[in-house]
Amino acid sequence: MNIAVILASGTGNRMGKKVPKQFLTVYDKPIIIYTLEGFQNNERIDKIICVCLSGWEKVLKAYCEQFNIDN
Repeated sequence: MNIAVILASGTGNRMGKKVPKQFLTVYDKPIIIYTLEGFQNNERIDKIICVCLSGWEKVLKAYCEQFNIDN
């Protein structure tokens, strides 16, 4: 079994935004979703574990549901 562990817990302070950089939207999709889709679409990855910034877990879960990330 191959498990992808994604560390997405940065705060993005240097960007000067209130939203962590992994949750910023690019072309109508949060950056973290592009990463998760890449791993989900890889046939060699069986499971994805994503570590996010404390307090953003519900946001990540909602995005995963919205964009059909289910690994």
